[in-house]
Amino acid sequence: MRRILSLLLLFCVFVLNAQEIPISPLNLPISLAGSYGELRRDHFHTGLDWRVGGVVGDSIYAIKSGYISRLSVSVGGYGNAVYITHPDGTLSVYGHMHDFVPAYAKLVETEQYASERFEVSLEFGQGELPVLQGEAIGRVGNTGFSVAPHLHMEVRDLATQTPLNYLARGYYKVKDDMAPQFQRLFFFGYCDTLTLPLRYPLRSSNSPTSLSGTTVKLPHKSYLGIDAIDRQNGTTGKLAVMEYLVTLDKDTIFRFEVGEIHPRQGRYLNALRETTMQGDDVIKTLVDPNNLLSDHMYAPGGGLLVLNDYQEHDLRVRISDEHGNCSTLTFKVRRDDSLETSLSSVAAAIESDEDVQRIAIPWYLPHLFIDDGVTYTLPAASLYDSGWFPYAKVADADSSSNIFSAVWKLGDPSLPMHRRGELFLEASLPDSLRPKACLAHYKDGILSYAGGKWEGNGVRGSVGFGTWCVTTDTTPPKLSFWERKGNILRAGGEILIYVEDDFSGIKDHRVEIDGKWHLSMLKRGRISLRLDPSRVPRGSKHTIVVRAEDNCGNSTIISRDFFF
Repeated sequence: MRRILSLLLLFCVFVLNAQEIPISPLNLPISLAGSYGELRRDHFHTGLDWRVGGVVGDSIYAIKSGYISRLSVSVGGYGNAVYITHPDGTLSVYGHMHDFVPAYAKLVETEQYASERFEVSLEFGQGELPVLQGEAIGRVGNTGFSVAPHLHMEVRDLATQTPLNYLARGYYKVKDDMAPQFQRLFFFGYCDTLTLPLRYPLRSSNSPTSLSGTTVKLPHKSYLGIDAIDRQNGTTGKLAVMEYLVTLDKDTIFRFEVGEIHPRQGRYLNALRETTMQGDDVIKTLVDPNNLLSDHMYAPGGGLLVLNDYQEHDLRVRISDEHGNCSTLTFKVRRDDSLETSLSSVAAAIESDEDVQRIAIPWYLPHLFIDDGVTYTLPAASLYDSGWFPYAKVADADSSSNIFSAVWKLGDPSLPMHRRGELFLEASLPDSLRPKACLAHYKDGILSYAGGKWEGNGVRGSVGFGTWCVTTDTTPPKLSFWERKGNILRAGGEILIYVEDDFSGIKDHRVEIDGKWHLSMLKRGRISLRLDPSRVPRGSKHTIVVRAEDNCGNSTIISRDFFF
């Protein structure tokens, strides 16, 4: 009977926990620096970035009860992060933390010293590290890929791993009576009567609201690029627009709703976004054939604005946020075939460029390019739409410029890619330099590191479209201690070591004190560590040795004696 009562009690606790309403992770007024669905470099932001006034140290609390299922420390990504599994089938993630509460910090530190690695990930089962709603788990920080103190928090559905939009679901209330803002509007022409579809810029407007009441002339087929942001009261953050809607004479030609996006779908942001000649990233209405965001979109005509007559038509563009605030542009459009001269000039420029040859690459087929000393392989579905693959041998090898292969232009860098291709460039190098060889991006005679390793008689690596060659990096990193009056110790027993590398970048580092590995962190060009009195006894002389290695195997070691 007692066992039955215990099981019933556990069941009741589980049910109560499963019905918990999420609380705020911070004891601060809710103010967001970033929202769900923001456009990032190659993905949608899938959480909420909580503002903390630009300082570290505020306590972070579990939004619901559950158990700690993972503690993670990394140089990039979320930096110091806590993962909590909840009985309701969700997982909450807290990233960029300054530190963990002492109990969790001790577990992490023990693993770091056991593995002699800064980056660790510890996983736990149910019952090992239970946590209650409102219990402190750490403090706000600026670790990982973060440029200012804040808390990144997201909640995922455990069954599908889809991040959930807790703001749109109404769990967190913020004052928001501000409508999204149009920043720029772009018009692009489109022609599908050539060998491959051709897109070309027509015009742009830096003040989209000024279009109201005007008539915009367009070719037979065109599409829009929309540059917009959302605003909320009490924050300067440029937040996410949740819905884009474009109608022509009340017929929908394009609708995109962010909703809740699985990370695998999020990579297809590059199919939805277009980079203009001015360098702006805009949401385009044209739907590429390899855009797998289709369940978030409605575009019966592929997002094209098609004018089959010469009458005026009403075009309406509406943007909305998760609180129902919206902004709308309404203006007239009319077909003007004289705009096809823009198309003619673009097509003529392509045909007249005799310095560059090109071949068509259908997006749904693999592509293999082989020429003198170069092989470039692109898997099927690496592109979002078919396009031209221009290629040219730009220059021969020039050892005086540290270039040991021919310089090849391969592909069009403006063509969005879902995955990069594999490049192999033959090169002539003595055995002693082959471990230091790598690929380099070439632009105006300037080389930048692009990865890759020596293999056989050349270098192989993963790259996108661009201009590439083989180079070497034989220069070791530079290391130097911060010091004042000959003392390398700062307040609190902190030691800083500045790190510089002129080309391939730092791959790894190691710090030893008195011959034993010591915990340290490398971020933004400096190694930092705080002496632990339990491992480095006070009142005596010690020796610190620091080693840094770059991505081409060059290394530097420095050491100093100090008193602590």
